[in-house]
Amino acid sequence: MHVPKEKIKVTILVERFRIVGDIFRYPGARLLDLVNVKDNAFMPVTDAQIFSLADGKLVHTASFVGVNRTAIMFFYPSEEYVQQEQETETR
Repeated sequence: MHVPKEKIKVTILVERFRIVGDIFRYPGARLLDLVNVKDNAFMPVTDAQIFSLADGKLVHTASFVGVNRTAIMFFYPSEEYVQQEQETETR
């Protein structure tokens, strides 16, 4: 059975890289729930762009990247996602 998921553009920082790409969550799930999953070591990120933190240059693009959850220093959703969430809350 297919369960619909919501695509969210995020920026993820790991030790030496900034990763910009899409993650997917189940409707109603919190973004933090995606990082705090205990039974999967890696978080799938699609349409990923990987930038060096040292100089900001794009070093790689990939249709799929598995990001080690324990390596994530912090992450945040795109401004568009934040605006959509705020609009939904005010309705």
